[in-house]
Amino acid sequence: MDPINRTQITVDWSDPWFSALLGFHILTFLVTFITRRRQVLQVVHFGALFVLVYSAETLNELAAKNWKLFSRQQYFDSKGMFISLVWSAPLLVNCLIIVMMWILTSAQLMVTTGKLKLEHEKRNKVKKKQ
Repeated sequence: MDPINRTQITVDWSDPWFSALLGFHILTFLVTFITRRRQVLQVVHFGALFVLVYSAETLNELAAKNWKLFSRQQYFDSKGMFISLVWSAPLLVNCLIIVMMWILTSAQLMVTTGKLKLEHEKRNKVKKKQ
């Protein structure tokens, strides 16, 4: 059985801190969606998400040492598989969504720029004929 399936079976998803984690991931997704038209805020959000992913190893070590304070079971393995699945993966999905939105925005700006260039060239031709 692969590690992901084993994690799904052995995790007690009714543990209260999972609700808080789910709420956090929903909040990050909402911020990703809400900031889609505000590039500066989205860049800050994107950077914050990557800092949170980068901190996963430290967070895993801290959680492994103090799991009894917030959890019923010890989930935090030395390889970091669990923290990668429940913490980093959803954050990276948000980052992927942001990058896709940036690509879409860039494509739209390129189309707009091309149209403006064609209109400008057309006006210049009309002026030269007069």
